[in-house]
Amino acid sequence: MIWIVAGAMVCGSISRIATAQVDSKAVPEASVFEKIAKQRGTKFISSEEVGRIDSADARAIITALIIENSYYRPSRVRGIRIDLRNETSSDQLYLEEGELVYLKRDLDGLDCGVARMRSESGAPYGVRGIGRCRPSQSVPQAYCPGYYIWPDSEGLSLSTFSGGNFRFPSARPSVLADAIGQAMSKFGLDDSIPTPDSIELPADDLDQIVASAVRYFPELASSPGIKAAGYSDPDSKSSAWAIFWPYERVGDMAYSRLVDCDTIGTGGEGWNCDRGRPRGYLTIPDQDFEIVITNELDRETAIALIEFAKLRLQDEPNYADLHGWKFSLIRVPDQTLEAFLVTGSDDAYGSISFEIKEAPQDVEERFELVQTFVRNRNACGG
Repeated sequence: MIWIVAGAMVCGSISRIATAQVDSKAVPEASVFEKIAKQRGTKFISSEEVGRIDSADARAIITALIIENSYYRPSRVRGIRIDLRNETSSDQLYLEEGELVYLKRDLDGLDCGVARMRSESGAPYGVRGIGRCRPSQSVPQAYCPGYYIWPDSEGLSLSTFSGGNFRFPSARPSVLADAIGQAMSKFGLDDSIPTPDSIELPADDLDQIVASAVRYFPELASSPGIKAAGYSDPDSKSSAWAIFWPYERVGDMAYSRLVDCDTIGTGGEGWNCDRGRPRGYLTIPDQDFEIVITNELDRETAIALIEFAKLRLQDEPNYADLHGWKFSLIRVPDQTLEAFLVTGSDDAYGSISFEIKEAPQDVEERFELVQTFVRNRNACGG
């Protein structure tokens, strides 16, 4: 469910909608990718244009970048830069590779909602945006994609925190989503929400990671070992992540941790794993595998989120029958996600995700639905 704003007052600027009720002193924090890209001495290992959107009103050039600066860790990072220009302003957006899967998902959902928006819009002006740009969000987004419908024009829009408003009449959100997909393909990424389940590091590295992680997180001494691991920086292999098997079980909850590691020594002779976040596994009666919880979350809230998602699933006309549906993931809000994301799957239909927010304290319901994402045999779940 994507938020809609309709009425004549929206015709001036989508960015005023997207940033309304936000603390004006709050500024989106620049990503490591953006910081490195703007530093003197950064080397551009690869720069390839993956998409371009031209209109009478604005231009967007999307470039996939691999950059390197030895003063940072990791020293080599990947992402995209979007160069925006219209008659009155210009801007640059830097999006690191970890953001791309979520941006593409948002754009796919936005594109799928265009037909419904046309049928439901009862006012001469309407704007459809993404959940992370709702006016109720407390943290401003650096960029907000949207789709607008005016009496004489409709198309993709992109607003930036610095005040730029870039409109692309007749362009669908899929045009930008396809460019993001091209960059992801170049980086070897697919468009599924990451759920690591393999180990690609050598045994010696894994032993060093275990030793370092236990030093910083003593509870991991009770873990049977590493469940999944991989390189965060596949090119230089200077950073890595590791998920440990649960070290404790209490009833239907199991507790583990994901750790982030960097190489140490001039030649990368070892690993230092001083950063980590909790990881939970919830067992529910009607399915035979655990639900992954990506950060600290109490059992009561996790159960409530699953029950809320089941109710919302019944509201979806094509998926009202709960038979065969299983839930696999609860993503807890973090720097890249403003709300909970509860994901379920079914062999016949694909997968569905619900973006869910905690409701305000003065509202009777505990949660509210922000968006629904369906990934089926076709992109829009038809």
